[in-house]
Amino acid sequence: MTNTIKPGLQAPQPQVQLRSQHSAAGSAGSAQGAGTVRPSDDSVKITDSAKALDAASRGEGIDTKRVEEIRSRLADGTYKPDAQAIASKFLAMEGQMGGVKA
Repeated sequence: MTNTIKPGLQAPQPQVQLRSQHSAAGSAGSAQGAGTVRPSDDSVKITDSAKALDAASRGEGIDTKRVEEIRSRLADGTYKPDAQAIASKFLAMEGQMGGVKA
């Protein structure tokens, strides 16, 4: 598809009303503008996942004693993670994110 632009032809420009012109119209224009404001039907719903993420970012529900125990075991080389359990948790989390239960 090809559009040809011809010189000298311009699209009509809409009428623009500047703020200074609007305020010069008086308070009647302001009252009319205020009458056109409608209450919004917008709403926000916070999902359980978002609530959990917010709580985690604030440190709520973290077992600090357990974290310190794992840190010390990592530092001395005695921590042995269970790869099967980790994989199962990842699959369960992926299922929740994708809407499919594992």
